[in-house]
Amino acid sequence: MRLVMCFIVLSLFVLLSHADGEGHSLAKDDDAAIRVVVANIEKGWNTHDMKFYGSQFREDAEFINVVGMHWHGRDAVMAAHTAFHATSFKNHNIKTNSVETRSIGNCCAIAVVTTTNDSFTTPAGEVIPIAQNRQTYVLTKAQDGWKIVHGHNVRIDPDAIKHDPVNSKK
Repeated sequence: MRLVMCFIVLSLFVLLSHADGEGHSLAKDDDAAIRVVVANIEKGWNTHDMKFYGSQFREDAEFINVVGMHWHGRDAVMAAHTAFHATSFKNHNIKTNSVETRSIGNCCAIAVVTTTNDSFTTPAGEVIPIAQNRQTYVLTKAQDGWKIVHGHNVRIDPDAIKHDPVNSKK
């Protein structure tokens, strides 16, 4: 009886300690499915197919772009990207350099994606040279698979990276 109680207490401890998603590893098939979503983002971007691009997002998704614009809902995310792909990004491509994934709970995950982005001209006429960006995607899994519920894009500042107190090489 004592052994059974110890097992029950240990099982509850394990379940409760992982309830917030810490310690959960992402199953191989989930990791692979999330990487497909990321590949589809690149494909949609590079073919300028915003309908396909938008299909990687949940209906209630949010997106914060590199200059801080914040769009609520897949329709808004698609409308903004469609407008920019008709102008600034009409000849712009991205290349995915790395994808890091991790679980943050049951059917929730984060993907941190580093890309190299072609040069482009902003609507204000500023030429942005080839640069690396980093996107953070929060994804959820439902019957239709993994989809992005939140995206955030930042341009990597190579000079600032040199002074990163955690990850810079000395």
